[in-house]
Amino acid sequence: MRISIIDLGTNTFNVLVAERDADGRLKIIHTEERPVFLGRGGIGIGELMPEAMERASIVLHAFTDKSRELGATRIYGFGTSALRNARNAGEFTARIQREHRIEVTVISGEEEADLILDGVRQAVPFTAKPMLVMDIGGGSIEFILATDKALMWKRSFEIGATRLLERFSPSDPLTLQEYFRICAYLDAQLEPLFAVMDRHWPTALVGSAGLFDTLAELVCSERGEALSHDAGTLVFGNTEFDAIKERLIGSPRAERAAMKAVPAYRVDTLPLALIALERVLAQGIGELRWSRYALKEGAAWRMLH
Repeated sequence: MRISIIDLGTNTFNVLVAERDADGRLKIIHTEERPVFLGRGGIGIGELMPEAMERASIVLHAFTDKSRELGATRIYGFGTSALRNARNAGEFTARIQREHRIEVTVISGEEEADLILDGVRQAVPFTAKPMLVMDIGGGSIEFILATDKALMWKRSFEIGATRLLERFSPSDPLTLQEYFRICAYLDAQLEPLFAVMDRHWPTALVGSAGLFDTLAELVCSERGEALSHDAGTLVFGNTEFDAIKERLIGSPRAERAAMKAVPAYRVDTLPLALIALERVLAQGIGELRWSRYALKEGAAWRMLH
């Protein structure tokens, strides 16, 4: 059976067409990401704007056509932070069902964390010691503490990069005062996470999707090599992250926009996502691992098994 998973994120929509191979593993036929900015203009007030719903419908039309062209017999849609917090989410999902014949399931933050972990486990080897998974989206950030045998803790925080952008409206470039304000806000919001980290001391941070896809490209660029299309993971250290962070957090927007490794739709939120990651790493984690797989791969694995 060949299926399609569509991840309706706050900033981008992602599609994955996949099936099971002979060994029961996930075989990816097609994957694609497109900017939609579903939360733009309304994420702070809990409402989807008409122009955002129109952009979403156009992208979903392209994704469903591609999925059916590739032979997907079932298409599953998963809505995350922007949808679970929007008063008019029901109106939007009814429209998608009517126009595109897709039933969109709006998942909770905890369900989102579960699917992310299912995806990451297929790309990154876990060990007996705890590792912390982090997924920075536009609306929320998910954290999962896990070993190779067990899920130990999970939580979703509604402090994604788009929410931070709309809350703080930083200058171009970001000022030192704004940086400290954002740090203080994130530290207060993430106190429950820091308490868990203090108890369990995760050995590494595994990052999936969004910022981490861009970060992996930037790390490879700094190393003078290309990120392999076959690579499921990439390991790098705090020193490499710090060099990138120091250059980009306070950089002018035009400088980030000119960087080949930074997608146009991530130019504005990149400094805020980097600050969020920095606050977590400041708790004592020295190793980072990028995961190519995230929510949509986890959802596909579940549906195919």
